[in-house]
Amino acid sequence: MWLYVGLRDDPRSVGLPELPGTHTGKSDAKGGKTPSRGKFLKAMVWTNRWIWTLCIANIFVYVMRMGILDWGPKFLTEARNMSIEDAAWSVGAFEIFAIIGTIFAGWATDHIFHGKAHRMCFVCMALAVVFMGIFIMFPGLPIIVSTLFLAMAGFFIYGPQALIGIASANHATKEASATANGLAGIFGYFGSFVSAIGIGIVADRWGWNMVFYIIIAVGILGALTFISMWMAPRDGYARSNKFYEEQEAIDGLHEGESHESK
Repeated sequence: MWLYVGLRDDPRSVGLPELPGTHTGKSDAKGGKTPSRGKFLKAMVWTNRWIWTLCIANIFVYVMRMGILDWGPKFLTEARNMSIEDAAWSVGAFEIFAIIGTIFAGWATDHIFHGKAHRMCFVCMALAVVFMGIFIMFPGLPIIVSTLFLAMAGFFIYGPQALIGIASANHATKEASATANGLAGIFGYFGSFVSAIGIGIVADRWGWNMVFYIIIAVGILGALTFISMWMAPRDGYARSNKFYEEQEAIDGLHEGESHESK
């Protein structure tokens, strides 16, 4: 209810200037004409390879994140012989480190990668794989050390979860951000579904070690997906401006043909 009453659409809706670098070219449309919403969504979302790459990456992020969060306590009690209390503290540490890691990922995206969230996502995914690998490969470590490695995996895996939505919105621009973010969210929840069903089946048939080997493999696939975006732009505003320029040129051509026919 608070969001419904208090949230505003964009800076212009409250009398503020446009944010630098977020001009889409829509206001420049010739004669006040603008292309249909469907055409814009097709250009900025449905045929935008960066949006689809982020969607696919979100599957891997959610499988890894939810696999640890949902199944971690059961794994720790059954495979690591922890008490319920120790397992709860371990997963709690995972979540606490995740909060800190999410904030750090946002800071690093702005200050190290200059807003290119996909690059930070790659770094986070790769380091999450490293810490998960240490956690699973060295089962004899003291509980507190083992918990620390699991928590560090949480520190890094939650960064991509937060940043994928931001990256999707940036690449789709402010005019299609909700569609792009919703699409990425659908893929993420599909990842959650795969994690919830698949991990239980794997654990029953092949044991917990195989579960975590698969989680590590999924993390590697996620890292490879993100690195395929390494040279992607920070956002889609140049793409949006090009779209409107092309549409304006097409409209001008049609108007010229109309005058000639008259």
